[in-house]
Amino acid sequence: MAIIATGQISIVDLSDGKSLSCYITSNLPKVQVSDPNPGGGLNPDWTASPSLVLTPVVFANQTALPLGSAGLSVTWKRKEGAGTEAVLASGETASGGVLTIVQNKLVGVPSGLLTYLCYVTYTDPETNIPVNIVSDITFSLIQTALHAQSVWISGEQLFKYNAEGAVSPAQIALTAHAANVSIARWQYRNASGEWTDYPTTSDNTAINGATLNVKPTHSVFVGDGATLRVLTSNADVTDVFSIYKVRDGQDGTLGASAPMAFLSNENLSFAANANGQVAATTRVCNVVAYQGTSKVTPAVGEITGAPAGMSISKGAAADNEIPITLSISANATLGGAGPQQGELLVPITSPVNTTLKIAWSKINTGATGQTGAAGADAIVFSLFAPDGTVFVNGEGSLVIEAAAYKGAVEISSGATYAWAQYASGEWQALSGQTGSSLTVAGSMISGVGTFRCSMTYGGKTYTDTLTLTDKSDNYQANIESSGGDVFKNAVGTSTLLCRLFQNGQEVDVEGTAHTYTWYRRDKDGDAMDEGVAFATGKSIQIDGDDVDGKTTFICEVS
Repeated sequence: MAIIATGQISIVDLSDGKSLSCYITSNLPKVQVSDPNPGGGLNPDWTASPSLVLTPVVFANQTALPLGSAGLSVTWKRKEGAGTEAVLASGETASGGVLTIVQNKLVGVPSGLLTYLCYVTYTDPETNIPVNIVSDITFSLIQTALHAQSVWISGEQLFKYNAEGAVSPAQIALTAHAANVSIARWQYRNASGEWTDYPTTSDNTAINGATLNVKPTHSVFVGDGATLRVLTSNADVTDVFSIYKVRDGQDGTLGASAPMAFLSNENLSFAANANGQVAATTRVCNVVAYQGTSKVTPAVGEITGAPAGMSISKGAAADNEIPITLSISANATLGGAGPQQGELLVPITSPVNTTLKIAWSKINTGATGQTGAAGADAIVFSLFAPDGTVFVNGEGSLVIEAAAYKGAVEISSGATYAWAQYASGEWQALSGQTGSSLTVAGSMISGVGTFRCSMTYGGKTYTDTLTLTDKSDNYQANIESSGGDVFKNAVGTSTLLCRLFQNGQEVDVEGTAHTYTWYRRDKDGDAMDEGVAFATGKSIQIDGDDVDGKTTFICEVS
């Protein structure tokens, strides 16, 4: 049977079928690479032609609204990192709803993240009722460095136990992000304070890879905390990460929830030249606090221990977290020309009285060229659609471009590409598509279509995905969730209902005229059910066991 419509919904990013929707298209990649070395620069350069152009695509009840339509107004704002929203700055001009940026506005943003927010208001001329929506797009700045070596660990930091003893998540996956070094092995700090190799189990058959799986039953916890680190091919380049177990308080007069405070990153390293001088840079780590399993805003006192050349400031709370910004002056030695290290003391007075420590170190590059040739540049790979991501009534075609950089230089040779489309619960290869771009005809999708590009370069494979939408197809599938978009501690239930529309009118209300087949993708876009249907029917029941982090549910109507 032919598929006539496809709908999808993410549990953590629910689109609940609002009458007004907005998509932002960018003519340039969302990643800008900065090369600070002589002869380097920014790629792409927003000051060159073409400049960065952001165009909103607006729909009301599945009908496209051209910019300039009666009752439609568009306002743009900007936000740097986790800061507050602000009006547009110089070099950022909005005209006719379209935002044009002619300056490299990411330069000078400490966090390296710049978000543009599009506020859309549409007043229906029939009801005279205004409907509002906001959409955003974030650009990031990646800066290359000469012979810079670094590693940092990302992943969740909490195992949460409810009052009945159930734990969520069942497993935490830690990822070590390395630049110009290779991963040597993972270790944990035992009860004697000694670093010991992480035990190999069926969960981790090896401990020298970029990913480490941690379960609450692993024998690496001392009390309710585990301190982990990753070692690299450079003994001076490491990162330390902590995972904690938190518990809800038991019922009764003695059942108060336990307080806890910790740092998002407790180990920072700075690269210096052979003379021990550090380039001007800024690092941010957050103070995070919990009362039981409830996230609260901590009270942070005066931070001490900064060496000469380092200044420290506390920011306003965002998402209940207090950001701590470490700013390094240009050419600072942080105490001396040789390698340096130290600790910053962070006093916490609420919800618990304790002192957290940020360990910092300065690593000098070799004066005699021990690093040999310049270290390998980071590979950046992403997909973007310069002409937008929305079809109107399945007409025309759209191009998906692959943007790939080695350091600050665009990769133009030596790479191979393979494209695939997600359908029937699995990635299906697109025969003959081996170039760095893919032309997608509107007839190739029904409702939504997700495409993946795999680039092989230098013996490694890099992947990214992009979803195209047909907003005005003859048939349109919308998915609604009765239980909202968030399950906490793997607890919760919801009914997912696929509503089928034809020319703006709902059809097949009883779900007997068509076949509804459901599939799942994980947060990385990979199929979760190996091409086998997860469920069938116009409506299905899901619970916390069906959701792993961020799970996308896809319904194909045939």
